[in-house]
Amino acid sequence: MNWKIVAASLLACLCAAPGSAASYQPNGSIEQKYAADGPWATTTTATTQGCDREGNLCDIWYPTDLGSNPLRGQQGGFRHPVIVFANGTANSVPAEKNRFFLRHLASWGFVVIRSRDGNTGNGDTVRDVAAYIKAQDNDPRSVFHNRIDEDKLGLTGHSQGAATAVKLFSLGNSPFKTFVPIETPERVVCLVVDCAIAPGALTGVTAGSIFFVGGNLDPVSPLPVNLGYYLPVADRVDKVMAMVAFGSHNEIEGDPACPAGGLPGACNIGVQPMLGYPTAWFMWKLQGASDGPAAFARDGELAHAAPNWLGVASNIDD
Repeated sequence: MNWKIVAASLLACLCAAPGSAASYQPNGSIEQKYAADGPWATTTTATTQGCDREGNLCDIWYPTDLGSNPLRGQQGGFRHPVIVFANGTANSVPAEKNRFFLRHLASWGFVVIRSRDGNTGNGDTVRDVAAYIKAQDNDPRSVFHNRIDEDKLGLTGHSQGAATAVKLFSLGNSPFKTFVPIETPERVVCLVVDCAIAPGALTGVTAGSIFFVGGNLDPVSPLPVNLGYYLPVADRVDKVMAMVAFGSHNEIEGDPACPAGGLPGACNIGVQPMLGYPTAWFMWKLQGASDGPAAFARDGELAHAAPNWLGVASNIDD
């Protein structure tokens, strides 16, 4: 871990003010690449019936030309990896929530799906969503028939949904291969909403990979909280942590700017910081993109992304 960068992030947490946040611009060549829309046109749909055990509908963002892969010059036969999204706490989740972020992932060739469950807790409904999309791959009536790579599922989530992702990662028996928790809350929150991680579970993880994303102005998920999750994760799996400078709790809800009328300081920058590196991570782990190590290694691009990103830690070799 680069402790100089961590120290700088701690200082920024204490000294930065939301009013000093500027419009976010990706700097590194890899971040710029993946912050731009991918080469797939996208389609958005919703299920007409429940997709999880609680009867919630699912929203799905997917490449319009399923089976093609413009990155490989492939006209057909490509099976798309899946990214499942777990929502933050909400009494109800509208279809358009987080749509900019989720559509962006689909533009890079992923089938992106989320239940409208606003209390993902222990992850049961998240597992249900994974099972649902796998079933679509095997259903001749579905547009996703023979278009899903059932062995390449990733999970990302926000707030409570991020904690749910970390819990499923810690259990080691979920269908997901890689995880990107965004703004993971303090553990005490999970004692209330059933996403608590068993003591010592992260040290015993033997499979998967994880990229923790936080915001250095987020009182729910600041640097010390993210370190508390990152440090115990066993070094036998790839792990990375990074904090968005001036980022607060709801940046992911930007479309792309912060939504109007929200709580002061809840969203300072908008969704732009969430586009590049999270997409790069999923492209590396689920589509085999070769620039993954250059982005996420100990001395990679992300480690030198200050002032946009602070508190970067990684156990990945070049």
